[in-house]
Amino acid sequence: MNMRDAMAPQQPGYQIPGREPVDSFTDSSYWQQQYNREPYYLEGDSYEDFDPAYRLGYGARRRHPQHDFASLEAQLQQEWEASKGPSRLDWNRARHAVLRAWERGEPHGI
Repeated sequence: MNMRDAMAPQQPGYQIPGREPVDSFTDSSYWQQQYNREPYYLEGDSYEDFDPAYRLGYGARRRHPQHDFASLEAQLQQEWEASKGPSRLDWNRARHAVLRAWERGEPHGI
């Protein structure tokens, strides 16, 4: 590690200039293969619609391993509205994908 790397902020979303981005969403390849087999999938949906929902559920499970989904649902809905980007899913549809990623995740320390 060089001095510039050592001084770089260690926070999610920070990208070291000149380096390839590191995707911390390790379940991405699983969901790319699985999303269209899920009961909430509708003809015409794309993975890009579900990706932010899976990321939200995956990340929330890791940030809040001591909570259950129901206790965080209102917060997750707000996070969805702020982070869904170009996804065409409203919360009622995204919720199912967020919950599935939450259920699949292995919380740290448990």
